[in-house]
Amino acid sequence: MATIDRITSLCLSDDDDTPGKIDLFFSYGFLIRQFINLQSLFLCNIRSEQMMDKIMLDLPYLSNLTYLTFEECYFPGQNNQDKAISYVNSIWNIPKLVSCTFKVQYKYQKSHHFVNKYRRDNSLYILPTVTSSTLKCLSFIGLEQCDIMMDQLFIHTPSLRRLLINKCVSITRNPSTMILSMTTLILIFSQQQQSRFFTGLLQNMPNLLHLKVKADQMYGLLIAQQWEQIIHDYIPKLKRLQFKIGFNLHDWQSQKEQVNGILAGYRSPFWLVERHWFVQCDWNSDRENACLYTLPYAFDNFQFSSPIVSQSTIPYDNNSRSYDCVHNLMYKPRLYYLSSPPHIQFFNIQHLSIEFPVTAHFWSIIPKLDHLISLDVLSNDHDEICQQQLQDLLDRAPRLTSIRISWKTLTSPLMQLFNSQNLSVYQLELLCYGKSLNNEQCIALNSIIPGIHCKVLKLNVANRTCILDLVNTLNHLHALNVECYKDRFSRRVDSPRDELCEWLQEQLSSTFSTTKISRQDDTIRLWIR
Repeated sequence: MATIDRITSLCLSDDDDTPGKIDLFFSYGFLIRQFINLQSLFLCNIRSEQMMDKIMLDLPYLSNLTYLTFEECYFPGQNNQDKAISYVNSIWNIPKLVSCTFKVQYKYQKSHHFVNKYRRDNSLYILPTVTSSTLKCLSFIGLEQCDIMMDQLFIHTPSLRRLLINKCVSITRNPSTMILSMTTLILIFSQQQQSRFFTGLLQNMPNLLHLKVKADQMYGLLIAQQWEQIIHDYIPKLKRLQFKIGFNLHDWQSQKEQVNGILAGYRSPFWLVERHWFVQCDWNSDRENACLYTLPYAFDNFQFSSPIVSQSTIPYDNNSRSYDCVHNLMYKPRLYYLSSPPHIQFFNIQHLSIEFPVTAHFWSIIPKLDHLISLDVLSNDHDEICQQQLQDLLDRAPRLTSIRISWKTLTSPLMQLFNSQNLSVYQLELLCYGKSLNNEQCIALNSIIPGIHCKVLKLNVANRTCILDLVNTLNHLHALNVECYKDRFSRRVDSPRDELCEWLQEQLSSTFSTTKISRQDDTIRLWIR
């Protein structure tokens, strides 16, 4: 018990690299409430309602907890209102809680393929009926079914200073409660929202200092005078404004004329002299889509679709460091016409989604990949050019730990490519355009995985014996996540038994007695060593 008293930070995860970890934790007899000096708690991918019930019951006993994060965890929705309220009240009853985050993490959020494959969404209903005087920061990230009763939230969170709502919320009622403590508001809309809700929210935050907004098709926010009016009427203390607004250009007027018309309003003394705020408009010369954003660019994600034409109100040309905030880049090349303004460059990319082949243009906008940790690669052709480009990229990414590859087929040259690299890749995912790997290909992976120090492997296999081949030959593997092609058609969804998991447990029990086997949707998850 003395050891528990020294623990100030705890992460409990049932994610793909440690399936069954949360069950193992509780099997030792631990209770969350025993960690009385815990200051930070991170809960990840806990999908069991029973497990979450147990955790939520203990949260109010954590008298020193200040930071709490739920990522891809089960939460009851509005259809189970009583339990939803009890969950929220358990959080609001934590005596010293300062920050709470509810999050759905998009794996390969900016990806060319299988965009929704890893969505593990559930609903969230926020209606606190008890008051937290300590809670200052709330974040709701990526939950598409998220209902927040704003008035109740403001009434029962009187110290709230920072609110982040990212791509998730269904709010049907404008708040009428003034919240004087609010200084930072971040809104990222996943779909077109009425501007009435936006302005209604700002009307109740007169002390706001920082406003950050990302939205599509909110044409009112393209107009500089509209922003000036909002600031003057509702948030006169605002010091920092950051936005990105997506919109469509009309075909009855030249693109450049339309952009000039928008930017003209942002060249007024209010923007350039009084506030020193600058904006830029990017558009695609052969499409109608465009976006307007403040400089420096303020968001984590950027989708680069060549060709991009840009025009800004900034008085000097060299603003190459304006994109240092971008950590996630989706690069979609258009080979027949590749050009971009020289000032668009990315120096801090951590997650890259790219489609091969590319041209030298790619390296002109990404001079280095020193910070890259995860790579998502798609290739329509498995020819030598694509493989050489992939090798060049791997050579320039010394910190890479996660690779996801979608290739037409798992060719021998591709396997040799990995075998020749001095890589240390913690996680590897192989997708062969929806095809499954057979027994021979699975056994051949034995020459790749140890060489790149891979610990977590994800792939689709043709049959259940392939799973045994992988477990028996890949001695360095810690976790294996597989979808079995034949299992999709033979499994009975209405049956309480999971015949494949039971069969695997029986086959592996003699040699891998500690292996934890579970299923999440169509994926069989094995925690081997």
